[in-house]
Amino acid sequence: MNEDVVADFTARFFLSRGEDGGEMPSNGRIILTRKRLVLATNDERTTVPLSTVIDVNVGTVPNHVKRFFDDTITIGYETESGVRSAVIESQSETVSKFVAILFRCLLNGRTVAVKHPARVGGRVKDTPVVTGKIRIKSRAIDVATESKTFSIDVESVMKIGRTNELGQRDDRVTLTVKYIENESGLTKTTLISPTKSQYVNLLARYLRLEFDELREEVEEIELTNPEKRVLVSVHATGGDIDFTNMLDGDPAYVTNVLNSVQTKDLIVEQEDGIALTPKGRIVVSQRIEDVNT
Repeated sequence: MNEDVVADFTARFFLSRGEDGGEMPSNGRIILTRKRLVLATNDERTTVPLSTVIDVNVGTVPNHVKRFFDDTITIGYETESGVRSAVIESQSETVSKFVAILFRCLLNGRTVAVKHPARVGGRVKDTPVVTGKIRIKSRAIDVATESKTFSIDVESVMKIGRTNELGQRDDRVTLTVKYIENESGLTKTTLISPTKSQYVNLLARYLRLEFDELREEVEEIELTNPEKRVLVSVHATGGDIDFTNMLDGDPAYVTNVLNSVQTKDLIVEQEDGIALTPKGRIVVSQRIEDVNT
């Protein structure tokens, strides 16, 4: 193989043959370059061109082999005989690293049409559609056009959807990403349309996987009742509040509560007051009923 190898590890894997069962997982070697994925055993080698990959799923395993696997990644790809899948199992850390590298190989440098922003708040913007190149970063995506580069942080994403709004062709599938811009705090919607619909699916999958991982981290954050009250109050008032009266405590106690919430990366001090961080907004949106009790 003359191409640069970007991942190489041993794992168990299962290759579907378009049937409902019968095969058993194999032990072998997983090799990834920027153009292809190779799954090799002592007896057989299967090569999957990355241009044929249409889906990447972490943790979900086909029912007929579910009993064999734990930490997995399932890769769907097209062949002349139809869609096939490869289920790969390895240690959790190895799977996570492999997934990150795989998405970069699949998406980096892809040409996209973008309308940024298409909306600001509820207002539709007359922004021109331009061409750019996409690049995957840790919990973010960058899009570089001729005039500028903009980023969307996964932490700030509120909603991901699909439409056919972009361009003249009504069959051009477009990803709609609604998010909160960190600098301004404004809600924006951006339309992103790769040249092939498979990359819309892969980009959406990347964003959702990253956001699900972020939500799992947020769910593990433990909060006291005073900390919950602080978060909801900042959300409701924009940080313009007398925390001493709200918490019925002395200034030292209030400072301790605010420092604790800030240490957990849930609030941030700004020139005009205190604001929720992206993680803080997720906490409030997920636990609002719990916080209000």
